[in-house]
Amino acid sequence: MKEKIKMWAISVLFAALLLGTVTVPASATDYYCFAEWVNNYAYPDQLKYNDENARGFYNQLTSKTPWWGTYVYGNSQAEERHWKDPSKSGSGIDYIYADNAHFAYFSGHGCPEGIAFSSSRDDTLLHYNDALWGNTKMDWITLDACQVLQESTHENWENAFDGLHSMTGFHTACHDVPDRGTNFARRMDGTRTVQPVITAWFMAAKDTEPSTTYAAALAPESCWSDYVYGHGSQGTPGTVFKYEKRQC
Repeated sequence: MKEKIKMWAISVLFAALLLGTVTVPASATDYYCFAEWVNNYAYPDQLKYNDENARGFYNQLTSKTPWWGTYVYGNSQAEERHWKDPSKSGSGIDYIYADNAHFAYFSGHGCPEGIAFSSSRDDTLLHYNDALWGNTKMDWITLDACQVLQESTHENWENAFDGLHSMTGFHTACHDVPDRGTNFARRMDGTRTVQPVITAWFMAAKDTEPSTTYAAALAPESCWSDYVYGHGSQGTPGTVFKYEKRQC
């Protein structure tokens, strides 16, 4: 529907320009999301539902104004360098991919040191030292992967914040499920409720995980209650961080 409206608007604008009678209004601001997923791992094991999980988030969020999608890639097309800042490596191109979107979502294997890929470009692990997010566009990132935000090591991610508003993930291992991404987006975009990003993440995790799982979030205190664009207000990133893990 949005594409049809855009094509109609472009046709009308073009006709008006030919007649020399148009005053072009300021356009509404658009916001973008990016997602990647991996199922086909050589190690430690194959996963099944990360494609549905990541695409569910991407498709749901981009179905609502003012959100649009940039890329959703999976398996060998999902690459570590898409999330790596060029200042960390000359081959890092996050400014084209993950950091060129306001919301980035990854679904796959993880560990306290980072997130794992099946492609070896640049390598198969995006380490927290490779990341510097928010210096292009990124405001929020969800790493839907095991133990990425483990309580004992979460502070390692604070240096990845360079304008980033929040990071959400898991303190413990999590399960391979198809619908957490959709559930998460629906809690933020008004389809189910309109909740702040971090609240929506904790609730989506609770809906899709047993009570033995703990979800987690890390953010500057000033951004802890951020809503996504179009559905509420946002804070300005500060330097005092807050971390929370919550039982599902």
